[in-house]
Amino acid sequence: MTMPKPQQAGRLPSSQAFDHLIYLRIFEGCNLHCQHCFIPSNPKKMSLDDIAKVPDLMRSKAKTGDKILVQWHGGEPTLMGSAFIRSGIQILEREGPEFDWRHGIQTNLMSIDDAWCDLYHEHFGGEVGVSWDPKIRLMNKHAIDSNDAFNKRFEENLKFMTSKGLTPYLVVTAARTLFKNFPNPFDFFQHWLDRGVEHVHLERITETGYARVNWKDVGLTNAEYSRLMSKWYRAYTSFRKSQYGNAKLFLSPFENMADSVASLSDASPRSHGCWSGMCDTRFHTIDADGYKFGCTAITSEQGNKRSNHNLDLGSDLVKIRELRQFDCFKCKFRKICSSGCLAISFDDGSGECSGGYDLFETATILNGLQSDLSEKDSATLSGNFPTLKIEAHHEHK
Repeated sequence: MTMPKPQQAGRLPSSQAFDHLIYLRIFEGCNLHCQHCFIPSNPKKMSLDDIAKVPDLMRSKAKTGDKILVQWHGGEPTLMGSAFIRSGIQILEREGPEFDWRHGIQTNLMSIDDAWCDLYHEHFGGEVGVSWDPKIRLMNKHAIDSNDAFNKRFEENLKFMTSKGLTPYLVVTAARTLFKNFPNPFDFFQHWLDRGVEHVHLERITETGYARVNWKDVGLTNAEYSRLMSKWYRAYTSFRKSQYGNAKLFLSPFENMADSVASLSDASPRSHGCWSGMCDTRFHTIDADGYKFGCTAITSEQGNKRSNHNLDLGSDLVKIRELRQFDCFKCKFRKICSSGCLAISFDDGSGECSGGYDLFETATILNGLQSDLSEKDSATLSGNFPTLKIEAHHEHK
């Protein structure tokens, strides 16, 4: 069945319909130094001639009429300029007319002007993926306090883009630093609603790139991730049902997890995002070196001269997934969980799997008790959510 072209929020990176997704890493340099980034900054850069080859690279993987979502990525893609990306879009449509090209972008929002706004309205549905994290995004890698300068410019540019009628889609990394800096999740939710941000995605951190070097400060074990995200899920559910209930906050992956667990009894359960396993066959990375199998998280260190490690899973990601899920055959969430990102250790010794069994249990409970919150959950309706205690870090194995 042909799906209708998504509109409004449906175009956001978390939910835009596609048959294939390309992470197009046009420039892997960056104007920030982020302690958790999975792509060490390096000078690899695509030319317009490289972009012209993309349709041909996809012809062996996609069929005529397929929706191909191009995620303009980096590094920092805006450093290539709005005219470059506009030309790149025109080239893709000219060289691959048999495909239905769609476009998204992920930017740190350090660069925006009227030309960018025009481009986003014309080719990105008026929606822009913007990346933000507390404390660990630095304008100067040698100056910790340069995060203040980042925040100042980010807020100014966020205000500018929303004044131009653009919709931000905020991506924040679920790193140790997020939970330390926002012990009360309500503060995080309200902080972004006050700034006109209604769509937020919490992206799981992977031990790749700079995050590998700084893992003790930014990383989480599987158990810590499940526990902290479960508490935020409870807080989010309460926030939506409290006096803030008229707020239009949409927080991924929680909304998608709710849909997944609700579909478990259906003939065809629905799986979303990094739990879907779509990245094994429908996600692609293309950079200055050419084509790579899988999403940008698992290809970030391949061909990167600035990386001190090389995570290279090869091309048969489906086989790797099958072997990885060997111990999942009794798991009740197997139909909606593919074990999560392949860049994350399935068993890291913490007592929790990479898929996050306990987090799915939380989703199941909250989905089944929407009208009957426990006393502990009900206490959060006042907004006084208890402080989330972060356990001392245990050396990652």
